[in-house]
Amino acid sequence: MNDDSNTTGDAIKRVVQLRDSATNNSEDVAAETPAPPPINPTPPAPEPDNDIPFSGNIIERLLKAPYSVARMILKGDNLAAECVKMLLAAALCYAVFGFAVGLFGGWKVAATAVWKAPFITICSMLLCFPSLYVFTAVQGSPMTPGRAFALGSACLAMTGLIVVGLAPVAWLFANSTESLPFVMIMTILMWFISLPFAFRFLNHARNAGLLAQVVGLKLWFIVLIAVTLQMTTVMRPILTAPVKDAPRAPEKMFFIKHFTESFN
Repeated sequence: MNDDSNTTGDAIKRVVQLRDSATNNSEDVAAETPAPPPINPTPPAPEPDNDIPFSGNIIERLLKAPYSVARMILKGDNLAAECVKMLLAAALCYAVFGFAVGLFGGWKVAATAVWKAPFITICSMLLCFPSLYVFTAVQGSPMTPGRAFALGSACLAMTGLIVVGLAPVAWLFANSTESLPFVMIMTILMWFISLPFAFRFLNHARNAGLLAQVVGLKLWFIVLIAVTLQMTTVMRPILTAPVKDAPRAPEKMFFIKHFTESFN
């Protein structure tokens, strides 16, 4: 009887040992076996191509690769020549846009608007250049007067490229309507449409390390808008022939009063 009990107990122990051994081996195999990849893995997000150089002139780079223009300004590569190119491009774009909207008042008015439109925008940028430098410098940006001037020139060229793209639309409405308030609103609205694209360039400048932040530049854009509207008032009229032969009205006037009277 005792022999049978011992034999049965030994058999049970061997069965338990074999079961434990099989369990441990299964756990070891599961730990060593890598998890299978998912059936439809999510593709990794593409790396930004900000560091990829872009070949082309400064205008193409402003439109297609503004980050490279910001890096160029930060490095100071041929900065003076590039500033001249951007200012000339901005002047040409605004001249075309001024001619398109100036046709509302006839060929003579359009010929006057050809030089008035770029004169207004470039003078406004020059008047706002000191505030641009100060606003960027106090925010900790690696800014120099040359970099600040190039930054302002790039913003001006960017807005010019947008408005010249809208010039055919401006020409159509300027030549098919007799409503001066409508043409004024259309012209101002088209210029306002170009401003977000300039602010987009400032975001690229921040990513490139040229700007520490762009919060303070929102205030600078408010200053730029007010100065441009006042310069437009100083150089009035833009869309109609002057009362006298003088190129502009000599009377002093605030831009809100000027636009209010023109709308009425």
